[in-house]
Amino acid sequence: MAITYQIVGCTNPRGAEGVDYACNRAVKTGDYDFRSLAEDIQHATTVTKADTVAVLTAAKEFIKQHLLQGQRVVLQEIGALQANLQSKCFAQSVIPAESFDPSSYIKGVGIRFRAEADLLKYVRTNKQLRRVPSELLA
Repeated sequence: MAITYQIVGCTNPRGAEGVDYACNRAVKTGDYDFRSLAEDIQHATTVTKADTVAVLTAAKEFIKQHLLQGQRVVLQEIGALQANLQSKCFAQSVIPAESFDPSSYIKGVGIRFRAEADLLKYVRTNKQLRRVPSELLA
């Protein structure tokens, strides 16, 4: 198994004017979906596929519920999920105003994932790289 990457053009904010820059970016090679995960768990254990799907579905619903309650969801040895907001900055002088609505400054909602240290260490020490064709390497 290898992490697939491609060389792509990029900008360097501290770079010299008129110089083209390139960098390596990981490339998605496919999706590992819910069904594939359930099948892999079924084959690796004595649990039936129906039971596996039921447990994963329940876990998904509980994760969504607790994220909406503002809790950080910790998946041991994998990482943690937490809801976050993207917001516009505003002057502190408008906060006391009676008509101030902080939700009007929220641009979006996302989910932040922070990988567990052991998982990061494993990926970093066991990585293999494979370059795919790039327009920059013609």
